[in-house]
Amino acid sequence: MAGALLVSTFIASFSAACGAATPSPSPSPSQTLASASPSAAVASVGPTAPASGDAAAQPLADPISRADSILGNRRHELRPQRGPGLCVSFLSPRRGAAARREAADAARPILEYHRIVPAAEAGRSVAALTMPPAVFDAQMAALAKAGWHTITLAALADDLTADVTPPPHTFVITIDDGWWDSYDYAFNILVKHGFVATFFVISGRIGQPLFLTADEIQVLAAAGNDIGDHTVHHNPLTGAQPKELTYEIDSAAAAIAAITGTWPESLAYPLGKADSRVLAAVAACKSLRIAVVEGAGARETWATRFHISRIEIGPWRLPADLLAEVQRLGR
Repeated sequence: MAGALLVSTFIASFSAACGAATPSPSPSPSQTLASASPSAAVASVGPTAPASGDAAAQPLADPISRADSILGNRRHELRPQRGPGLCVSFLSPRRGAAARREAADAARPILEYHRIVPAAEAGRSVAALTMPPAVFDAQMAALAKAGWHTITLAALADDLTADVTPPPHTFVITIDDGWWDSYDYAFNILVKHGFVATFFVISGRIGQPLFLTADEIQVLAAAGNDIGDHTVHHNPLTGAQPKELTYEIDSAAAAIAAITGTWPESLAYPLGKADSRVLAAVAACKSLRIAVVEGAGARETWATRFHISRIEIGPWRLPADLLAEVQRLGR
């Protein structure tokens, strides 16, 4: 991904595409799930999107209509005004275009994890993406002891939107892909240290063997964690055709909304890859206010909110080394 992409250009071009509306208060997860069982919510992720370049691909179903069928009469409580295309549109910025300005560098380190699981239970997962729970626990303990606190990506987006600098010694934890160990291991360790995280789930894998169930996702959200959009199939978005690109982003968002009662506000690009077309598709959907890539890049600002960098944390990272890097990058 070209680090020099000027994200603000695409935001200005596409932010008006979905229109703007004032959100209605969202029901609690328990209210929403009273009319939508987890198994029904997971069913909303279909159908399978066509492969890139498939000229014979049929039009994809509207994810908002699928969410309507899942949530029944209560769906209107979540439903915002809709603009053209499949995007939902309701989280308009809290300031007018004339009042927008660059936020000060947020300087909030964002940590990227994948699996928090013992090696014996990791199967064939990539070793570099597999963190032993004891190491993760030690890393979190070091940060907590040094006075660091967590916010979710949604909370960071709030601060960027309002030009508010997050409190000192604040960092973000992100955990990708929605593996079962996000709940069985990572969640328990986070609670132990009083931390929250943003969990990026692949909606097409919800309820599948080795992945989070809808019930578990609901518990994570109810505990103050952020459930983020990681698309339906985790295929690189840079190669997607227009309809497939929109489907991957919006259908995953609708599936998450059906489970948690809240539209996701954050997205992680599959494999950390995005280009100008992908950035535009994310920026056009107002429920998404922040998105993350991999590798070095600009600090978190209003203009770069759809191209936020993360620090990938491997199992070799000693707690003291991680603390030193967080302290160097943050404040």
